[in-house]
Amino acid sequence: MLRSRIGTYILLLVVTISFVSLVAMTWAARVDRNSAIRHERIEKLQTIVQLIQSSVLEKGTESHIDEERLQKRIASAAAETGVYLTIIDAGGRVLADSLNPPRRMENLREQSEFRAASRDEFGYTQRFLPDQDITMQMVVRRVEHDGNTIAFVRAGLPVEQLQSTSGTITLVMGLIAVGAIGVGIILTRTLEVRLFDPVVELIDACKTLATRGERKNLWNSSQDELGQLVREFQTMSGAVTQRETDLRDQANRIETVLGSMVEGVIAVNADRVVLLANQAVRRLLGIRADKVEGRRLIEITRIRALDQSVQQALSSGQPCSAEFEVNSPFRRVLNLHANCLPGDPCPGVVLVLHDMTELRRLENLRREFVANVSHELKTPLAAIRAYAETLHMGAVNDAENRDYFLGQITDQSDRLHDLIMDMLQLARVEAGQEVFDITDVNVADIAQWCVDSLRDKAAAKAIRLIVESAEDDEVYVRADEEGLRTIVGNLVDNAVKYSGKPGDVLVRWQTEGDQVAISVEDHGIGIPEEAQNRIFERFFRVDKARSREMGGTGLGLSIVKHLASSFGGSVELESQVDKGSTFTVRLKMSRVLTN
Repeated sequence: MLRSRIGTYILLLVVTISFVSLVAMTWAARVDRNSAIRHERIEKLQTIVQLIQSSVLEKGTESHIDEERLQKRIASAAAETGVYLTIIDAGGRVLADSLNPPRRMENLREQSEFRAASRDEFGYTQRFLPDQDITMQMVVRRVEHDGNTIAFVRAGLPVEQLQSTSGTITLVMGLIAVGAIGVGIILTRTLEVRLFDPVVELIDACKTLATRGERKNLWNSSQDELGQLVREFQTMSGAVTQRETDLRDQANRIETVLGSMVEGVIAVNADRVVLLANQAVRRLLGIRADKVEGRRLIEITRIRALDQSVQQALSSGQPCSAEFEVNSPFRRVLNLHANCLPGDPCPGVVLVLHDMTELRRLENLRREFVANVSHELKTPLAAIRAYAETLHMGAVNDAENRDYFLGQITDQSDRLHDLIMDMLQLARVEAGQEVFDITDVNVADIAQWCVDSLRDKAAAKAIRLIVESAEDDEVYVRADEEGLRTIVGNLVDNAVKYSGKPGDVLVRWQTEGDQVAISVEDHGIGIPEEAQNRIFERFFRVDKARSREMGGTGLGLSIVKHLASSFGGSVELESQVDKGSTFTVRLKMSRVLTN
């Protein structure tokens, strides 16, 4: 039977239209049939009236009509034809009647059918006869003789006889209706199979898809397949929209995560065409192209190591690693990890790049530091051991040289002690373990104290230490007092050590906005430009032999840099060979008001 509501609706519509049409056709056919029968009977009545008219003209004249004979003739004609007959004279008196005695009947001249017949050839009406309890269709015609109306003849038949009593039309129409309904069912089922079965299947598919998302009743005005289809499409649209929103949010989160990563991430397909690249990989590889997706990896990077790693991962199906250097925009050491994307065959490779530049630099510094520490410690230890062995071998009894050897052992011990103490201090500062008492420190007091403590050493080399300020008032900085003494003391001590000739060492300070710039200027040997970037590294010496000869540990400037950073400041260098150097430390100025 029918599977869909729409098919049922169509069938009901077909049945209704067929029924209404057939009822209308049956009614029209019956009306037409009755009209034809009525017309036929009226014509029959007209014929009978004409025959009776002839009989009247034969049996009487205007002056005399034999009423008795006329009554018999009327009764005989009525019996033969089954027609009700009446004859009246021109005045309306009944001359003969097939049902009633004429003398008992009233004057009929004013009845409508007789008035109509006096004007036209025939007069027609339907009249109810109380005595007979029947409605008659009446036809009247006037009878003329020599141009004068002498009588009226009326014939009548019961109205029921004018209507068709046959059920043939109804039966035929009923059979046609049943056939039309059967054809409608067949056509509706065919239409349903051709049109609505795919709709039902589409609804089922929509339900399957929509059940993955949240279903909502968005359409309540229709319960048929089209209404269901609309609801399922709306539900499916909501589910797809929600999925699209979730995917967009997920893509935004992934993009945000990839964009915030320090590591560079780049994904390529099996043809080594770039699918994804975050900002970090652009920075690390110096990629300047606006759009890299859809382009070959070697085309945008020009780095053979990347392409080879992708090829190796694709061919082996295993992760691989490599380390290489790039020089754009500046030298970097990058470590590469290549992993295949899941799938068989492998759809592509994800490359993760780590910037190893700083790590490799720190490893080099560690190796240099170990080598320098070993060398720096070995030198005084070797000297101490040599002098001790010399004394042990008999020099202890040599009064002339014994004091010299013991003095050298003491000096080397002091040097070793200073070296170890500087290393410990630098280690504590770098590790943040040094406890500083940050207060408002008077720059003038610190500068004067450092100059006074080194004045004798400077005088031995004919060097004059000068303290001056560009400020009229006292200047304070936020720092640890002992730490600031270390900074200024190391700078002044270096200036005295590396002044190759008599001259001045100038200590001055001035305010620069919210900072105080403390500078130590000498006129010594200066520092070459290529060594200025490394001068603050631990154990770095421009002239190693001369530095050791002067008793330096190679850690003073490194301590200065780390202490200045701990106080929130910085240190800078300006130097020219054979003209001197100027070290400038900038620290945050205190807000202490001075008088």
